[in-house]
Amino acid sequence: MSERRPKTETELLQQLRAIDARAPQELHDRIDVLLSGRAPARRHPPLIGWQVAGGLALAAAVAVLVLVIAAGGGGSRLTMHEAVALTLRPSTAPAPAEDRGTGRLAVSVGGVAFPDWEDLGWRATGVRTDRAGGRMVTTVFYANARGQRVGYAIVAGTPAPAVGGGAVSWRDGRRYRLLVQDASHVVSWQRDGHLCVVSGRGVDSATLLALAGWQEDGRTAS
Repeated sequence: MSERRPKTETELLQQLRAIDARAPQELHDRIDVLLSGRAPARRHPPLIGWQVAGGLALAAAVAVLVLVIAAGGGGSRLTMHEAVALTLRPSTAPAPAEDRGTGRLAVSVGGVAFPDWEDLGWRATGVRTDRAGGRMVTTVFYANARGQRVGYAIVAGTPAPAVGGGAVSWRDGRRYRLLVQDASHVVSWQRDGHLCVVSGRGVDSATLLALAGWQEDGRTAS
């Protein structure tokens, strides 16, 4: 005996939900939302070949879901506010060791190493790793003799999240963006395609820019 054909759009959606279409759970959840929020449907003539129509409707629903995710509705993105907030939080692990003779610390993100600023008067004091906006963010913290503290965050994954606003400063062919966020001065830039952010409360932008200008050989940009 053949299965009864749906006579309304609501019945069609209910049968679609019952089909093992190997669709992701998120898609089934969206169909549930449609069922719970839809106004009473008008009656239609009996559908012919409802299995075909159901497959087309499911494909259309998948296409809509993909479009939403591609547009950002189904995902998330790292914001500058989140990145800066991480540089102001406390560390969760001891300071990484220095990579002797390199001017770097023995911790990196995607091959991008953190600097050893000891010669600049800033000693590494701790590190933390977070996930924000779908990205892993590693932050190393530094302090100077006056008790000032800065956080240097490197965001995993390329391409780097887009950053806008503030003022732009060029040094040694590299572009730095100077901002004020959460009452703190902030400098952001890219190293090998990775977004870097350094900030600290009570630390002026000129100091941050000098620190950010550290080069792989231990020099600082003029």
